[in-house]
Amino acid sequence: MKLTRRIRKRITVDLLKLGQRVAEKGTYKSVERLRKTIYLFTRTAIPLRQRLKTNIRCAGMDPKPLVDDYFERATDQMIMLAHGFRADFELSTLVDQFRFDDSLSIVEKAYADGKGVMVISPHLSAYPAFGSVLSTRIPTTIYSRRSQGERKTDITDKIAKIGNVELVYPPPGATKPQRLQVAMDILRQGKLLYITPDTPRKPDEGVPVSILGKTAHFPSGVFIMAMRTGAAVVPAWWHFEDGRYQIRFSEPIQLPESGKVREKAEACTQQWGRQVDAFLREHPEMWWNWLDKRWTKILRDGSM
Repeated sequence: MKLTRRIRKRITVDLLKLGQRVAEKGTYKSVERLRKTIYLFTRTAIPLRQRLKTNIRCAGMDPKPLVDDYFERATDQMIMLAHGFRADFELSTLVDQFRFDDSLSIVEKAYADGKGVMVISPHLSAYPAFGSVLSTRIPTTIYSRRSQGERKTDITDKIAKIGNVELVYPPPGATKPQRLQVAMDILRQGKLLYITPDTPRKPDEGVPVSILGKTAHFPSGVFIMAMRTGAAVVPAWWHFEDGRYQIRFSEPIQLPESGKVREKAEACTQQWGRQVDAFLREHPEMWWNWLDKRWTKILRDGSM
């Protein structure tokens, strides 16, 4: 593991530990004071800022206005998680930071059909809280990949419990079919499942998509599940404006009527990739994955 990555990982974990300690014994005001500390750190963390600048330049964008905007949104996400550890935390304080527009009716209609619905989004800043916020409108289940870090899993579990969200994991060592089965069982019960299917795969494990002028390989499992269960796939997007995260939903991604299962899944995955690319070009500051190690390799080398 490279030295810069070890430093970044250690600092991130230390900040999470600090936030948890402060929050567990603190109040709304004490956690909000932590916001200034974290943001000050991001202003002076030269290796992190340089890594981010390089990745942004490799995507053909100007890092000058984007770096601070990205860290502001990243700090916001950290503080949302910290608030979740407060003994006196109320979900309403989190929900008040988000605003749904009229497109929520798209999800409501898909859910009412009773065939299950998958709400999908990229890893946008505040994504760990999105399922809890959505659950205040429609009962929500979150499908989460098992993290190698116990602390990350603990945080995910905590946020899910706060929002009264059902959280499902694949069993340890699960194969791809077994992972799909866990999610399909949820959909066949007519439930809403929230997934973030923009984690890049190896070329032989995913579908090629163009993201910010680079080639990534997205998983197609979401659309295979949709074909097998009849569930709708509804993309969700949000950005920060007027002091809140503005949430909108796109129309369900339509499955092709003809073709083999794999071909149809690939066509839908590429459509999803085009939507992700368009959103990131409009709101690049929202993308949590700018510093992800896999995306760093894609952005700098052109592919993984």
